[in-house]
Amino acid sequence: MEKRDQILNLINDYISCAKYMCSLLGEAYDIKGESFLRARREDLIPKEGLLSEGCKFSFHGGGCYFEFENGAIDIDFGPDNRCDGSEAIIKEELDKLLKEKIIIELKTYPNPHLFFVSSKFP
Repeated sequence: MEKRDQILNLINDYISCAKYMCSLLGEAYDIKGESFLRARREDLIPKEGLLSEGCKFSFHGGGCYFEFENGAIDIDFGPDNRCDGSEAIIKEELDKLLKEKIIIELKTYPNPHLFFVSSKFP
């Protein structure tokens, strides 16, 4: 498998896990249409807690850290409650994906260091 495919598979795994964790968080708390970060600031969600299936969460800065039975994931939130952002780990491969417009760089508040899968990616 090519590095590009490995990275895309890793991105897909991350996105699936992030969305699942955020869905558990959203089901557990009535955030009244607010973003997760605003809901946290307004104490609609506690800083730390326990979700269904024994998942723990802990908010930090612009994101939330989740622990679950088989691992953990650290999510940074983007605009419109996006939770599929990932930080550059392998710069060279990410640069290629940027050039191919498979991923886009956020470069805005609240987490300008994040990359997101573009709408061109299936």
